Amino acid sequence: MVLGSPIKFNMNMARTLVGKNVNVYLKDGSVILNVKVIAAKNEKGNGGANIRCRAYKQRNPIKVSLKEILWTEQLNPYFAERA
Repeated sequence: MVLGSPIKFNMNMARTLVGKNVNVYLKDGSVILNVKVIAAKNEKGNGGANIRCRAYKQRNPIKVSLKEILWTEQLNPYFAERA
C-alpha cells in the first residue's frame, strides 16, 4: 500500500473537538498542552479558519489558525480525577 500525503487538519476535524480537552501539536514543533476547545470558526476577514481554546483557569482564549495545526490528541477526561 502506498501512503499519500498526510491528512490536512480541517474545519470538520476542529468542530468535532469543541468542548473537549486536547493537546495541540503545531507545525513549528511546539505543543499547546491540555486546553479546552471552545469554538471553531471560519472568519472571512481575520485570517481564515481558526480554533479558540482556553487553558485551565485562564480567562482569555488562545486563537490558533488551522494552517498552523499539525494534529491534535484528545485527552482522557477521567485522568485528572484519578491523579
